[in-house]
Amino acid sequence: ARSLVVGRQEGSQLPAIDNARERASSVVSMAPPRAGAGAVLLVVVALLFVDAAAAAGGGMKMATHGEGANLKASPGASAPPAAGGSAEQFRGKARLPSFAAPRRYELFLRPDLVACTFSGSVAISVAVSAPTRFLVLNALDLSVNRASIRFQALAPTEVVFFKDDGVLVLGFAKQLPLGEGVLKMDFTGILNDQMRGFYRSKYQYKGKERNMAVTQFESVDARRCFPCWDEPAFKAKFKLTLEVPSELVALSNMPVANATFAGPIKTVHYQESPPMSTYLVAIVVGLFEYVEGMTTKGTRVRVYTQIGKSNQGKFALDVGVKSLNLYKDYFDTPFPLPKLDMVAIPDFAAGAMENYGLVTYREVALLFDDKSSSASSKQSVAITVAHELAHQWFGNLVTMEWWTHLWLNEGFATWMSHLAVDSFFPQWNIWAQFLDRTTTALRLDSLEASHPIEVEIHHASEVDQIFDAISYDKGASVIRMLQSYLGAERFQKAMASYMKKYAYSNAKTEDLWAVLEKETGEPVKDLMTTWTKQKGYPVINAKIKGNDIEIEQAQFLLDGSSGSGMWIVPLTSRCGAYDTEKKLLLKLKREKLVIGSQCGDRKKGGNFWTKLNIDGTGFYRVKYDDELAAALQNALETKKLSLMDKIGIVDDLYALSIARQQTFASLLHLLYGYRGEADYSVLSHINTVTTSIAKISADATPALAGDIKQLLIKILLSPAEKLGWDPKKGESHLDVMLRPLLLTALVQLGHGKTINEGVRRFNIFTRDRGTSLLPPDTRKAAYLAVMQNVSSSNRSGYDALRKIYKESAEGEERLQVLGILSSCRDKGIVLESLNLIFTSEVRNQDAYILLRGIQPEAREISWNWLKENWELISKTFAGSLITDFVETIVPLFTSNEKAAEISKFFATRTKP
Repeated sequence: ARSLVVGRQEGSQLPAIDNARERASSVVSMAPPRAGAGAVLLVVVALLFVDAAAAAGGGMKMATHGEGANLKASPGASAPPAAGGSAEQFRGKARLPSFAAPRRYELFLRPDLVACTFSGSVAISVAVSAPTRFLVLNALDLSVNRASIRFQALAPTEVVFFKDDGVLVLGFAKQLPLGEGVLKMDFTGILNDQMRGFYRSKYQYKGKERNMAVTQFESVDARRCFPCWDEPAFKAKFKLTLEVPSELVALSNMPVANATFAGPIKTVHYQESPPMSTYLVAIVVGLFEYVEGMTTKGTRVRVYTQIGKSNQGKFALDVGVKSLNLYKDYFDTPFPLPKLDMVAIPDFAAGAMENYGLVTYREVALLFDDKSSSASSKQSVAITVAHELAHQWFGNLVTMEWWTHLWLNEGFATWMSHLAVDSFFPQWNIWAQFLDRTTTALRLDSLEASHPIEVEIHHASEVDQIFDAISYDKGASVIRMLQSYLGAERFQKAMASYMKKYAYSNAKTEDLWAVLEKETGEPVKDLMTTWTKQKGYPVINAKIKGNDIEIEQAQFLLDGSSGSGMWIVPLTSRCGAYDTEKKLLLKLKREKLVIGSQCGDRKKGGNFWTKLNIDGTGFYRVKYDDELAAALQNALETKKLSLMDKIGIVDDLYALSIARQQTFASLLHLLYGYRGEADYSVLSHINTVTTSIAKISADATPALAGDIKQLLIKILLSPAEKLGWDPKKGESHLDVMLRPLLLTALVQLGHGKTINEGVRRFNIFTRDRGTSLLPPDTRKAAYLAVMQNVSSSNRSGYDALRKIYKESAEGEERLQVLGILSSCRDKGIVLESLNLIFTSEVRNQDAYILLRGIQPEAREISWNWLKENWELISKTFAGSLITDFVETIVPLFTSNEKAAEISKFFATRTKP
């Protein structure tokens, strides 16, 4: 559901505390400690309330709740024995019990944007369906007013909080009446700095720093804002009320029903929502302006930005309106809400979040400026908006039953976003670029430590681990494979049936297969279960024998070992030309393909070739024997292969070489066949492979590393020289994206002429920021060129870049500079750059961008820095943000000795 921000090659797509230990008889504490006046005030108010309650004769005592201690009736109170066991039975469970479920929430919240606290109350209509004396729900980092808790007229005799589970157990003196009743309670919390739950984001307005209040609840953080049944299957209606300063914009999932004003404060009541999961509830409070559009069916769409930036929201608005129109038709189901708002948030942990009717984004994922933004940024905004709006149907209207089925949300939204963008911008050739995602997933899924698409989730703390390239990119790739197998028309018709059948409810993976099977008559469940319930994928070995091609499947593992997996594989093949395509459902380990005369004459050579996995629609690799491989190389060099097939053969051979199933020499020979290539999508993949080879050879064959770099430069230089540094009038979007890709690659490979030209243009740019010599698209290459010569004794270029970073008002340019500040061989400069992460210069959400620039030459100093600062990093960065530090620095090493050292370090420093 969240758009991932992941480090990919240039031009491809981008794609959250310890609890306070208060001892107080009327406050159940789940609140995180936080320095500052707001937190102190909150504690003082809580304790004053406690003293007043005690003075009034409250008869309950409470022990420390941090570890699941119990609230029990004090001596003298009548409490019959617990019916149905003790609260302890609910500790450490994967999921909440199902004997009680919410039907409707009335939620009131009052955020204080100065003290950075909030208070609230909730009245939850709860349906009790089985005998119990307990209500079990979620709450975390909240202080719940013990005296306010009531279910109907009943006060709980026990209140137990299991901190590690984020679970609140309410025990009552007797069994609860079956049927529907209302659970009420009051609570307070802190607007945290962790970019999860209910948090504060900072922004500048008229030269002063201000706070906005924002929610980010996926996957399990609604419980940090209000007590709730915080699981996807517990769908309920929501009626929200906010009390906020009158001058601020206050947004939620639904339109405003009415608002009342009392001086500087307004109370905003929102329309009741349709049934939805808690992770999709959203609130944003701050100063904003907006641009507005309308769908063909009259749904109002707005893009909200900081004051002065609304013009940058027009492109996203256009894509948003078109996306809603397209998805309405594709799913044959109207958008279910009266409005859709999209909001740019300065501090945001993910790329974007598809909250129902109120989608939140990082600023760079939503805003686009024709004058200052790059072509790759435009494409990224389009893909991200289309992804989030696909979720309004696939995820929000029909929601996964449990996090095991997360891939249903993420895989489909990723696939649908490419379908939509291809419809809006066919000239972008987006399906060829989609192979970026397929190859990313193929690399991750070839590791022994990979996981199936469907992962059993045993605890809330495990959920964030599956927001990865398996759920998103393998998920999207196997959907593309299935759609290709079934045919686009049959697939779309079945998806519309699925959407209608499960609207406003929840579904599992098996439910989707059942609908597809019923609509198409194909064995979808048997086929797809092999792809979603086991990790990995096959390599198809193809050998020519007489007039047949013998094919055999085996699990592919990147370390060269063999696995035992078996798949039902939708095989496609073409030979000699693209006008005929063969399809075969490979159910066995071995099979034969008959070669027809259309494949060309083997004896004459030239014209004969056979290609499996046409256009990369299948999630598998192909290994050809020598004769077939030579024929494919010839087809490549005589320009007979499609763009996507050009990508597929080089990526397969690259992976097979790493696994030691093919030679490194054969890979270099194939790569050299691409030296005349001019297409962005193909060269993007060639660049990924060449960058990897250059890094590997520096360690593996240092004596040959220079020669290998020269060969790789030869492959990329010709198209780079044709494009040059300066944009040409009327050139294509893809050529605009290709130019920085090639220039940056040549700088990284050490091409002197490109480096010198980049430095020359940068020097002019520092004197004249408006020069046409360095437009937004080529700045990164020039910045990187400058960093090649930076050292502690020659730091003028570095200081100039820091100045640009501090002075630029453009988010994309600031991030471009940030991404290269650590791209230096000088240890002092690298350390200086890394330490910026702990200053106010770098937002927490952007730390990964700085880390991504670290070069192998600086790996030792970076690793030592990571070890020395691990405790500070652990306290400063929450949730998924902490993984960036590990996955940018650790992979720079290549020795078993260092692997052992790294493993030893993290053995005693685990994180959830």
